[in-house]
This record gives sequence, structure tokens and C-alpha cells, in this order.
Amino acid sequence: RRRRAEAALRGVFARWGYHEVIPPTFEFYDNLAVGAGSRLQQATYRFFDRDGRTLALRPDFTPQVARIVATKLFDQPMPLRCCYVGSLFRYEEPQAGRQREFTQAGVELIGANTSGADAEIVALCLAALEALGLQGVQINLGQMSFFRALAGDLAGDALAAIREAVDRKNQARLCAAVEAAGSTLDGPRAELLCRLPGLVGQDDVLDEARRLCQGLASPQPALAALERLARVYRHLQAYGVAARVSLDLGEARGMDYYTGITFRGMVPGLGWAVVSGGRYDDLVAQFGPPLPAVG
Repeated sequence: RRRRAEAALRGVFARWGYHEVIPPTFEFYDNLAVGAGSRLQQATYRFFDRDGRTLALRPDFTPQVARIVATKLFDQPMPLRCCYVGSLFRYEEPQAGRQREFTQAGVELIGANTSGADAEIVALCLAALEALGLQGVQINLGQMSFFRALAGDLAGDALAAIREAVDRKNQARLCAAVEAAGSTLDGPRAELLCRLPGLVGQDDVLDEARRLCQGLASPQPALAALERLARVYRHLQAYGVAARVSLDLGEARGMDYYTGITFRGMVPGLGWAVVSGGRYDDLVAQFGPPLPAVG
């Protein structure tokens, strides 16, 4: 069953023009830790080679693909479309939807910073899940750059508390975290942050967010992020999949390396996401020439 699922996914990736790469199972820990948040770093299996250098089992494919592209494929015609299927390893308590060794399949579109590239990845995710026979897939699509425009200048602890409350869609905890940030957040920004968990739906959500942005002292970064998300949504309408996509401005979860859209996909009957991803324009530059990317 697993091999059939992998074959179905590889078939979809190939039809969309993605070529497989095979990253190493372990490599230097410093490479694998690039862009990873503290939680993922803590979940990484680490060990030493005979020279005392710290190695690690891969907990995530994206930094590996970023390194491969930056060091070996940077002179190839852009954009690059890469895919992979393999095992990842994370030290965490086994539970529903989480194991210490698990299979992940994915794609990375590198060298294109367009709303069309963002939409391609989301539409491809839906096509891949459909190929597995999953019914009722729903994608929650957010915009990390919108959240960063509102809260990116906050101190680390204040930002972490607000982000965790937004992730959990806990309105009471979020408002408490915003209040605890104090005078750093003016009234309009505080109000908009408190409203984030409820800004979920179709394109009417963007109209409401634009209205709330009008009171910001510097609304342009937030409005630009909303406009980019609106363009992605229009592309998804052209793909014919927008009905299965909900815009969620409270979607701020995921790896610390995301800079633009972020998304998660759910299916009925499962309590965890079966797909996630986003745009990470700063990650490839950690290993070589800067290249925009989404996956």
C-alpha cells in the first residue's frame, strides 16, 4: 500500500514537470538546522562521527533541497522543479499522526517569485491528494508576510506568545498576549491581531482585512501581503480548485523559514494535517546565491 501511494505521488509530480532528487539520510547538523525553529532542532537526532563532528538524521527535506540547489544546481535554467519521497526522523512522543520515523513526499519550485508559482504548489498538492483517493480535502491558505507586517517587530517572547495563540486560534489567550505586549502595539494593530483567528473564509475575508488595515500607521506592507494572497487565490480560481481552499489569515504555523504564503491540508476523519508548505525566499541564500522558492 505504501509503494502504491508513493508511485501515485511520483506520477503526479512527474506529470507536473517535477524531477526527483535523493538527499542524504544524514549530514552535518549545522546544515540541517538552517531555518529550523527551536522545536524542530530539539526533535533532531544528533550523533558524532569519528572526528567529533556533529551529524544528524534529516528531520526535514526542504533545507536539504535548498542546499543542493544552492551548491550544485544554481547554474541550471530557472525555475527548478524538484520532488522527493523518503523517510524523515524526529525525536518526539509517538501519537496519532506522528512517528519517530515517517515517510514524506514533497515538491519544491525554486527560482520563481510569482503568485502563479504559489498557486501551482497549492493546486499540485490537491492533485496529489486526489491521486491518493482522499476525499473532502480542505486547504487552509494563509500569508506569513501579513502576520509579520503586523507583529514582526515584536520582541522574541511577545512574538512567540502571540504566534502560539494565533496557531491555536485561542481568542482569549491571543488578546492577553497582545495586551501583554504593551505600548509596542498601537490600537489598530492590536485590534487586527486579535481579529486574526476569525479572518477565515473566501475572498470576502481579504476585503475585511483591507478595511482593518486602513487604521494602521504604516499599512502598505500589510496591504501588499493581502494583494499577493488575492492574486494567488485568483490563480486557484483559474485552476478550478478555489472551492477547496479557505483563506485563513490566522495561518501562521510552520517552520521559521516561511516568508510568504503558508498552507495546511486536512481531510475528514483525521486530526492532523496531511500536507503543509509555503514560500521561503530567504532559505536558499543560507547556502549560496539567493533564490526565491515555494514548496
